Amino acid sequence: MPCKKTDLISAINSFGAARASGDNTLLAFSVNLVQSLIDTLEFEGEGELGTTQTKVQSETKEEVE
Repeated sequence: MPCKKTDLISAINSFGAARASGDNTLLAFSVNLVQSLIDTLEFEGEGELGTTQTKVQSETKEEVE
């Protein structure tokens, strides 16, 4: 079952607080919590590119070159 947005946000905030505090134990716990929640997320397939996406990508390539 996917996690709730509020759970993921809370876990990310805990990770940020742990990084800021420098507490290695809290950091390890928060990393594990975030990872376990991310593992429950369900992603849709990328699918085929639409004509608009293809046009934007080709324009971007031209700008880079």
